[in-house]
Amino acid sequence: MRILLVAATELETAWLREVMGFYREGSLFVSDYRGRRIDLLHTGIGMVNTAFHLGKYLAIHSPGMAVNLGIAGSFDYSRRLGSVVEVVSDTFSELGADTPDKFLDIQAMGFPLMEHNGKLWFNRLENPAPSTLDIPQVKGITVNTVHGNPASIALTRKQWNPDIETMEGAAFFHAMIHSEIPFFAFRGISNYVELRDRSKWQIALAAEQVQRFIKKEVL
Repeated sequence: MRILLVAATELETAWLREVMGFYREGSLFVSDYRGRRIDLLHTGIGMVNTAFHLGKYLAIHSPGMAVNLGIAGSFDYSRRLGSVVEVVSDTFSELGADTPDKFLDIQAMGFPLMEHNGKLWFNRLENPAPSTLDIPQVKGITVNTVHGNPASIALTRKQWNPDIETMEGAAFFHAMIHSEIPFFAFRGISNYVELRDRSKWQIALAAEQVQRFIKKEVL
């Protein structure tokens, strides 16, 4: 079975590439692990990059399973930095319209994001078959601008009540649901969503922990 791993940056996959013997093959990194071919795709940061590079890949390949990995910011300040979570729903939280009174999501505007197998999907996308692993399951939002202002954080909490935020996750969900590929999404918590202060972030720790988890529990 071909397995697809998807990450935004090479920083988020360095440990896996070293311990699993990945080698370059065109635009991918590839490993033959336990009799299975594993393709590792780096998309670059953000929803647009993720959608574009996944579209190119899926036009050629049909993996039996896909896994999104990387780091995330947590709205839950009690969650330990470096801990790993499974994202079971993700949301295009900025997709909609601003009004003098409130934010209108696309359902309120009357436009579905997509229709698939008779179901209309709006801002929030859900994994129809999340894992059964012993790991916290969380709700994500995907943003173009990561939050670092208390006022916007409060508005986002009120609108979506998210657990984490990333810059790519919902684009991955969208591609997998459309393609009917079984998928999972795991993130290491690198920082809290609060007044921006990168000196508090634990990017390297979060990235390594999620990679170790995926090698041990998923692959």
